[in-house]
Amino acid sequence: MLSYKFRIYPPKTIQAKLLEQLELCRWLYNRLLYKLNKAKEEGRKLRPKDTQALIVQLKQEKPELKRGLF
Repeated sequence: MLSYKFRIYPPKTIQAKLLEQLELCRWLYNRLLYKLNKAKEEGRKLRPKDTQALIVQLKQEKPELKRGLF
């Protein structure tokens, strides 16, 4: 099996934007995971439609999620 590694060296401005996006993804993932675990403890099951609705609610809570990457 062949594998390749390509290193990229983006400018500082792009690095900052990428870091910001990664932080938003991390925040969203952790928040959804918390909601899923809480629902599980309460004996409820969340469907994919429910989690999509949660994302819409979280966008209202954290407007940075509405912005695009660039």
